[in-house]
Amino acid sequence: MNQAVDALAERAIREHWDFLPTSGSRIGRHEYDGRLPDFSAGRVSRRVEELHRSLGQLSSLPADDAHGTDAEARMDRLSRSLLDMFLRRELFNLEEMRTLHNNPQRQVGYLGVGSYVQRDYAPLPDRLRSAMQVLRQAPDFLATLETLTEPELGEPVRDMAVEAYRGMASFYHTGLAAASTECAAIAPDVAAEFDAARELAAGAVSGFAQRLQDRRTRPDFAIGSDLYRRMLEVGEGVNTSLSDVLSIGQANLEQNLRRLDEAAALVAPGKSVREAVAQVSVNHPTAERLIPETRDMLEDIRQALIDHDIIGVPSEERCQVTETPSYMRYAFAAMDSPGGLEEVATEAFYYVTPVEPDWTPRQQEEWLTNFNYHTLKIISVHEVYPGHYVHNLHNRHGGGLPLVNRVATSYAFTEGWAHYTEEMMLETEYGRDDAALWLTQLLEALVRNCRYLCSLGMHTQGMTVDEATQFFQAHAYMEEHPARREALRGTFDPGYLNYTLGKLMLLKLRQDWRRQEGSAYSLRRFHDAALSWGAPPVPLLRQAMLNEPGAEIL
Repeated sequence: MNQAVDALAERAIREHWDFLPTSGSRIGRHEYDGRLPDFSAGRVSRRVEELHRSLGQLSSLPADDAHGTDAEARMDRLSRSLLDMFLRRELFNLEEMRTLHNNPQRQVGYLGVGSYVQRDYAPLPDRLRSAMQVLRQAPDFLATLETLTEPELGEPVRDMAVEAYRGMASFYHTGLAAASTECAAIAPDVAAEFDAARELAAGAVSGFAQRLQDRRTRPDFAIGSDLYRRMLEVGEGVNTSLSDVLSIGQANLEQNLRRLDEAAALVAPGKSVREAVAQVSVNHPTAERLIPETRDMLEDIRQALIDHDIIGVPSEERCQVTETPSYMRYAFAAMDSPGGLEEVATEAFYYVTPVEPDWTPRQQEEWLTNFNYHTLKIISVHEVYPGHYVHNLHNRHGGGLPLVNRVATSYAFTEGWAHYTEEMMLETEYGRDDAALWLTQLLEALVRNCRYLCSLGMHTQGMTVDEATQFFQAHAYMEEHPARREALRGTFDPGYLNYTLGKLMLLKLRQDWRRQEGSAYSLRRFHDAALSWGAPPVPLLRQAMLNEPGAEIL
């Protein structure tokens, strides 16, 4: 990488971690453990000045002094563009989107201490001491956040924030109890301090949640077309008009609905889509076999990647399949990979949410139908092989990636890649001609289609939460409660259109790269090449991989 740009990137990323130490800790820099951000007005003002200064210095550097091979020159150009977007994105969030002021749900994650408990990178008492530092800072952190938060919030954004903070307080009370008990056996004094710290933090978080609940609200929560357009431009390098983004998403939804009808006719001829889904759903692991059968399934999928030469798997490491921690059981399954710079705490966890022992037999059966074998395969493809986990392995073991490529990741690439792999695996010998797998993959795709269109609808076209709920029910075959949860997520996370947006951009990139490579093209070559750059916005990846990127990214 260009030495001047490299030096600027190193300094700018250190400044980013100094301002957001949680980001440094989670990516694997443990010198940032135990610290919460300082969001006081003076500190935020200094951070804005730092970002403007770094952008000015970057723009003053010579634009085209890359040397070495064509691949090295392309990496230099990509890394420079990544640094520019990384700085602009943070500045956009502070100055334009103003999430510190109008979206308190986005800050709850800073209070999480689960990684200190879960990852065995140091003796448990030492890890709990780091967690204690966070817990003890929680009251001051929340007091500062309260002064920043606007007196009147969009009602659904407020409601989701209240729920999130109450969930964090509950996690402090109950989710951390096992770690305290374990620590008490070897360091009772540390355990006692930890218990006091978690009760202090739980009280502060509960109080903050109640004061949020008591705030005035307004029905309008939309960020508006101008901010939405800027969000796509600054965050993902997408300059396509919103009308075109909308029409592309609508066309993909309609295509997937047609495909769903075709798949259902193959699975259950003469029956409805819902009947076909019900037919697939009855085949699932038992409660006792859910974890071991998921583990075996991962090995089968991993071996298929190798046998069919679908993608390089650059490590013999395996993720641990385990029950979802109690504080995360709102999700069916989730991948928890180590940070891209992690050298010590390298465990990776694939969480699968079990049935609860106090559920009735009917409730347990309803839950397990969500883990029918075909849906479990699609979820595992997305989360593990070759989705998020394999992406993480490439980033950690690919070798030679500049620091900025590891740090400056794109929402659309990260989630778009995982969603792309679901559809891609249906093209390979692993999933080809499996109508039930196609059916379940399309159901997952339709949920992401609805996120895409409801995000645009709610934030740029006046769609209400009720209308978005009905849209999910009508087009993704969801029941009312999960459909409403999906709609509510879009009120505070307008970027959740990026699952489908990223997938569509990657499919277009693959099509164009295949045309460029001709007879040298293979699916594995494309996948390994795409993951060799980190997780950049896909328009930047096009410039790195294509000799003639063109203007069309979708």
